[in-house]
Amino acid sequence: DIEGVRVCGSGSDLVGRLLGAHFENEFRALARGVAALHPETRTVFEIGGQSSRYLRLERDESSGTTGIADYEQSGDCAAGTGSFLDQQAGRLRFDVEDIGRLATETERSAKIAGRCSVFAKSDMIHAQQKGYTPAEVLKGLCEAIARNFKSSIVKGKKVEKPVVFAGGLARNAGVVEALRDLFRMGHGDLIVP
Repeated sequence: DIEGVRVCGSGSDLVGRLLGAHFENEFRALARGVAALHPETRTVFEIGGQSSRYLRLERDESSGTTGIADYEQSGDCAAGTGSFLDQQAGRLRFDVEDIGRLATETERSAKIAGRCSVFAKSDMIHAQQKGYTPAEVLKGLCEAIARNFKSSIVKGKKVEKPVVFAGGLARNAGVVEALRDLFRMGHGDLIVP
């Protein structure tokens, strides 16, 4: 017991109870935030520093509330996340903030594996040896992250437009462009808050 409060559940739940605040899991918090800011949204892509998520939202017109119809989350592997992108940017001696601009300024891209960080690193080294520029390698890396997200997280699930792209990688223009191309979305179909 802590000052008369019985300790049980997760740490976040305990903090919420101590503060008298309602606890909300990450999926519900993301859905509620997106629904409040962009109520027209039907699908959410989130790619953060350590994990990735897919949510398909459903709006109950009679109550005006938005709920989660389907969801998926990445496992423990950080391939295809912001930390992986940051690591590879550092290996190529670029700031992670520069990758998006560099990737969108080049036409050609190197083919990079996205499902495993070890294979991706090998592909990047091989592409450099074949004469691809750093910008072309980085564009290939952005495309690999998008392909990995589609095959590992979305896995053939329904993607209804409009889609909100959230998380740290939503600030990377190269990943945004790669997702738009891969999912065949126009600029109005993919919302980046």
